[in-house]
Amino acid sequence: MASTILVPLDGSLLSERVLPVAAELARSSGGTLHLVRIHVSPERAPISLEGMPVVDRDDDDRCWQAERAYMVRIRERLGPRSELATRIAVLNGPVAEALAGYAALHRVDQIVMATHARSGLARAWMGSVADAVLRRSRVPVLLVRATEGAATMSASEGPPRVLIALDGSPIAEKVLEPAVRLGRPLGAAYTLLRVVNPLALTGDLPAVLAPRMGRAAAARQEAEAKTYLAEIAWWMQDRGFEVETRVVTSERPADAILSEAEREGRAIIAMATHGRSGLSRMLMGSVAGQVLHRTTLPVLLYRPRVKRRPLGLQPAAAAAGP
Repeated sequence: MASTILVPLDGSLLSERVLPVAAELARSSGGTLHLVRIHVSPERAPISLEGMPVVDRDDDDRCWQAERAYMVRIRERLGPRSELATRIAVLNGPVAEALAGYAALHRVDQIVMATHARSGLARAWMGSVADAVLRRSRVPVLLVRATEGAATMSASEGPPRVLIALDGSPIAEKVLEPAVRLGRPLGAAYTLLRVVNPLALTGDLPAVLAPRMGRAAAARQEAEAKTYLAEIAWWMQDRGFEVETRVVTSERPADAILSEAEREGRAIIAMATHGRSGLSRMLMGSVAGQVLHRTTLPVLLYRPRVKRRPLGLQPAAAAAGP
């Protein structure tokens, strides 16, 4: 299935380092690569005439032309257009809104962006944009560590394995379709991972009872998790995918996910994000934020749309009373 891949560029080497990954994803699926830059007007001291600001349109036009020329050079650097369908655009408007609007207009399947070597996300432009795009768009975002020798998607290296982290919730399961779309053209295999934490159920118990109840809770949780993953694996295997399941008991889900991903070697981590505030909230300690901050592997994040109940309404069972 052809994929439409969007790569936001800001003129920096950091943003450009994801191009080999994005190009391979588009090429392997027979899809189209969209390279987009947001026009930034030249910064200068404001000029006023009779109290009204004056815009130097010549400077602004020269800046736009330079940005357009930069995008043309990037497209040429990727190779002949016959080998990879590539479109370039320079957009006006607030960055996140413009990117989200472009993604919706062109039915983009995936956005590919760079992460920073030290902080998980670039601290400035790319970090704030990734956060805002996740909040405003319903398009999965693949974040790739932008360092020398960073992970690639080259077919010559063999198919990768997509590690899909699930917590048993319907929201987490929403990442399955984007993960399959990402991995299918690469010939990827899949690992479904569920991390169970029995201590979460025994934290309020007396100390003398906690160990015994913890063991019982762990056994019960592991059995339920295996059954849950087996059902999803069967659904994927029925569609021709190579899938294995793994249940890990840990008090630190992020550590467990990272350990399993490193064991896979050439892996891509796929997770759904929760909460309305995108990466800003995740980076303050959630599992997805910890994984993104600490891994050198590509991470696919997806924030699905969640239907909210209108204010003042209660579920039917609760409204009916006991």
